[in-house]
Amino acid sequence: MITNAMKSELLTGGDELFHHPAVIEFYHRVMEDWHPNGKKIALLMGCTHHKPYSKSFMHKKVIQLLKKYNLFDYVQQLIIGEPLTVCPREWEEIYPAAHYDFPPERLGTTGRIIFIQRLRAFFDKFVNKFEYFVVFAPNHHREIILNAGKGILPQAKTFIVPYNLYSLPNLRSVLENIVKNIGEKP
Repeated sequence: MITNAMKSELLTGGDELFHHPAVIEFYHRVMEDWHPNGKKIALLMGCTHHKPYSKSFMHKKVIQLLKKYNLFDYVQQLIIGEPLTVCPREWEEIYPAAHYDFPPERLGTTGRIIFIQRLRAFFDKFVNKFEYFVVFAPNHHREIILNAGKGILPQAKTFIVPYNLYSLPNLRSVLENIVKNIGEKP
């Protein structure tokens, strides 16, 4: 059980954070209590140093893009990162999502195995809740996502967009084309 006193604690470290009670509780809550909101596109993004994630430069740009082009209602944003594994955008301020620092270079072999296993379990459970998957994440997170999703994510309906500022128009195009393919106008 996570106490109120613990909720102000900044979690810092590496692989050991995958075993922290708050991290385990958060992951189990996502797996058991989170319910996809009916959006047909899962946008898989990497976590950021800035917390909540929406305060990071790239996440701000993506959120602005989704709102500006009327895509927000079609796209479920999922932040993929260590140690939480998966954080739905709407949960980014729930403890410990905005209270940890796990530099990607601190991910070791053990942590990578746990990360992939947990993400794979998430994909197993929720793959049928979405029609399309769009990966817009730095190389490190993209590799984890693709490894965890191997044989689960539908290849023909999974799109990878290079993660950089100059790819935002490409991300917009991919999302708009998907919306058109599912018969809804952006």
